[in-house]
Amino acid sequence: MSVEPLTSSILALNLPQPARNPRQVFVAYSYRLYPKADYRRVFSDLSKAFNVDFVFADEKITNLHILQKIADYIRSSRFGIYDISGWNANVALELGLAFGLSEKAYIAIDPSKTPVEEVPADLRGIDRIQYSSYAELQEGVGRLMAQELPVPVAHDVENQLQTLRRQVMKLLAESEGLKIGDIARLLGVSVDMAKLIVRPLVGGQVTIRGATGAARYYLAES
Repeated sequence: MSVEPLTSSILALNLPQPARNPRQVFVAYSYRLYPKADYRRVFSDLSKAFNVDFVFADEKITNLHILQKIADYIRSSRFGIYDISGWNANVALELGLAFGLSEKAYIAIDPSKTPVEEVPADLRGIDRIQYSSYAELQEGVGRLMAQELPVPVAHDVENQLQTLRRQVMKLLAESEGLKIGDIARLLGVSVDMAKLIVRPLVGGQVTIRGATGAARYYLAES
């Protein structure tokens, strides 16, 4: 991927370096590929859990040229997540800009939208968040956040998750099985976040009974 002409055009503007926000992460993805509300709910839940602002290029109206605006988002963020599912031209441009500016960039991809072999060869060897559902995307981004954030913050988040998991165990002990929607409502979180909380318990302390969609969670028999 050649980004030299693009990077040169940005640098030629002699732009001042925006202030770095260590609690901000830039996210680029194909707006045509996913419903906006569904896709961004993944990051909304993680934003609350990790006390981080996820920013998207279309959220703020400015008088800047679009490339300058994106460059400012990229350079002011701790790092960026670039979802190349569908191999969208705008996301490819934003990823190339991040590489050209020597900014930290992580790739996400849903192979069902873009077979990995269709991705340019110089990107295939890069570690990536590979997912097939919003829940898997959320889990992958959550692992990335725990990796990138300062250790004390990561510990705080893990403590919060452990507290929520203890609450799940208490709820299941007081019930005759709960659907994931029930767990989400009782915890005051989204369904995807509830799945993130419950998943590590399944197969050990928690069992699932019933078909997908009507499945209920129970405490495992001792």
